[in-house]
Amino acid sequence: MEFPGKYIFHQPFSQSVPSFANNPYIRILSAYMQKEKFIIIGNGPAGFYAAKKIRAEIPDCSITMFDREPLPFYTKIRLPDLIAGKVEEKKLFLSSLEDYKKFALDIHLGTEIASVNHKDRNIVTSTGQIFYYDKLVIATGAKAFRPPTIKGISHEGVYVLRTISDARKIMEKMRISQNAVVLGGGLLGLELAQALNAKGLKVNVIEFFPRLLPKQLNETEAAILLKKLESPSLSFLLDRITTEIISQDGGLLAKTNRGDEIKTDFTIVSAGIKTEINLAEYSGLKTEFGIIVNDRFETSEKDIYAIGDCAQFDGKTFGLWAAAKEQGEALAEIFSGKRPSYKPSAFNPIPKVTGVNLDEIRKEAKQGSA
Repeated sequence: MEFPGKYIFHQPFSQSVPSFANNPYIRILSAYMQKEKFIIIGNGPAGFYAAKKIRAEIPDCSITMFDREPLPFYTKIRLPDLIAGKVEEKKLFLSSLEDYKKFALDIHLGTEIASVNHKDRNIVTSTGQIFYYDKLVIATGAKAFRPPTIKGISHEGVYVLRTISDARKIMEKMRISQNAVVLGGGLLGLELAQALNAKGLKVNVIEFFPRLLPKQLNETEAAILLKKLESPSLSFLLDRITTEIISQDGGLLAKTNRGDEIKTDFTIVSAGIKTEINLAEYSGLKTEFGIIVNDRFETSEKDIYAIGDCAQFDGKTFGLWAAAKEQGEALAEIFSGKRPSYKPSAFNPIPKVTGVNLDEIRKEAKQGSA
């Protein structure tokens, strides 16, 4: 019989109890308390696949999951495709509420966690509910980064893309717009620029580095990519720093350190991600640019673990869907004793930018220099 934690601590007992042994509440409570209680904060790939694997590895346990978003598990990788109209929103969802029931997960969507009390081994939601754990898994992921050095970065009409909610806002703005500015020429920035351009908008991309994708391509390769992407309605301003965004005449004006002033209906900031570690810091866990963990995903506090984008493992964070999934499943196997520790796989970089194969560009560059 399922007995979700949200009822355990709020369901009143009968006042007339003839026998503890015969009282149904006591029997259910006793059975529940004997189960190992897992709490997972975060419903992204790390949290979702951890929950699914824990259920498979440790069938007789209690799993309670929380996430601030009010939606079931979905893929964020295809959000640019949603904006481009290449995929319907419903196709992004990789689970349904029925799936959570099937895996006997007590799911609390649209719920913020206010604090973690490691001494009392409980968490407190923003509404004051208390849930106790034997093992706590933090999988809070990462959020889009808004560079604080850019004046006006929080103006109305300045967006980021990290969630379905973000995508909905951008698509609503697109319908009444003719042009846009994308700040950042990385993988996501290029995907976004092409998505907006495919919907008929004139797009300017402002990039800090003197070439596109400096981590993935050399100078020759980047020049080939630029030539393939540029068009009369898709322009690139390289080697620029965006200094200010001004609200002007119902739109925005983006300024750079080289004197450029680009009028636009709206702006999307694609300047990377920042690990979501506020809860961990507030709760006293050791952090740097992520929540510091060892090769068993253990944090600085006993029985509290961190996985996915928010976890800092071996001095780095991964920021990859595949890595988050792998870590979630690895943690479950560590819990069950199937594996002693975690060793990350070698993850391959994304080879394409909306139809442009980076490996083909590398080959083209080699042929040109031969």
